[in-house]
Amino acid sequence: MAEHDDLSGALRKARLAEAAHFEAVLGIKDSKSLRLQVLKDDLIPVIAATPEAAHVFDLALVPGEPPRLWIDLISFVEMEPDYRTYRLQQDNQGGREALFETADRAEMMTYLRSYLAHRMIARERQIVRAAPVSQPTARYTTAAVVYAWFNGLILGILALIVAAISLGKLKF
Repeated sequence: MAEHDDLSGALRKARLAEAAHFEAVLGIKDSKSLRLQVLKDDLIPVIAATPEAAHVFDLALVPGEPPRLWIDLISFVEMEPDYRTYRLQQDNQGGREALFETADRAEMMTYLRSYLAHRMIARERQIVRAAPVSQPTARYTTAAVVYAWFNGLILGILALIVAAISLGKLKF
């Protein structure tokens, strides 16, 4: 396990170094994507540690301008207003709302842990509120009751006739 941790740390450092290199050589867009990839790599173990969180959150790094790291269906992190600032945004009915903004990845991770916990609690509340309401008992129409009674009467009479014939009390 220690070898895996060493490799994860080395990958993280390599991505950060490559992000710094891309900033200088290839431009800001690739730097944004690499920084978001490092943030995603930091979030994966946090989400994987809780089975319920793995069902709620699906991290997806979507390229584009600006690239976005989607946390769930309504929230994402992007590198705005500059290539060094992480901004957590959430879509809601009134539009898009910036929830948190920082240039420090560790601060963003701390905020995201709290945000993920609050989203999970909100989801649990929604599930409790949406608990199925007990179904009303089946109701029968008058015609169905009369039909069932009439069929039962006919079957009962036929059963008595068959019993009388088999006992020899009734002859044809």
